[in-house]
Amino acid sequence: MRVTKLHSWLLAAGVLLASFAALSCRRELPVLKTGGDFSLTDHNGQRFELSSLRGKAVLIFFGYTSCPDACPTTLSKLSSVYRRLGADAKNVKTLYISVDPGRDTPAVLKEDLGSFELDALGLTGSKPEIDKVVALYGATYEIIPTPDSAAKYTVAHSTTIYALDRDGRTRMEFPYEATVDQIVAGLRKVLALR
Repeated sequence: MRVTKLHSWLLAAGVLLASFAALSCRRELPVLKTGGDFSLTDHNGQRFELSSLRGKAVLIFFGYTSCPDACPTTLSKLSSVYRRLGADAKNVKTLYISVDPGRDTPAVLKEDLGSFELDALGLTGSKPEIDKVVALYGATYEIIPTPDSAAKYTVAHSTTIYALDRDGRTRMEFPYEATVDQIVAGLRKVLALR
């Protein structure tokens, strides 16, 4: 009889500890205030809805194909992230949202993404559509005239990568300086959420 009570107590303590562990995991990855559903045009010229990716983890970043450094560096880094994720990579989709819709047509985005090994969609739209998504995620960009150059302008933009869970909620933000290891570790936490 005494062993049964001890066994019951140990079982209850184990359940309680597991509950605390589950809660602490949830606290590690709070739902951030940035983000939300949106609709844009993908690099195949089709209408894209963020809600169509429910069930996958999603990485979002803002940039443009003429970007001389931050965007190709980010795409290269994310290609390494996909390789390091191994079998888990099939559960992650990257969205590369252009803040230069005047130059970044769907065809241009598709060609640019073809240089990198990752499961990504290039997204564009009208300036008001893009501005709405930029505001949702707390990102920024600014068109800077360069009248003496052939391009006529450049775009200064934020470089944060936003990680969304399988329900489309923003769970993590990675700064530009985040390493491949840090992004992989964070993504594994996001993928572990149910």
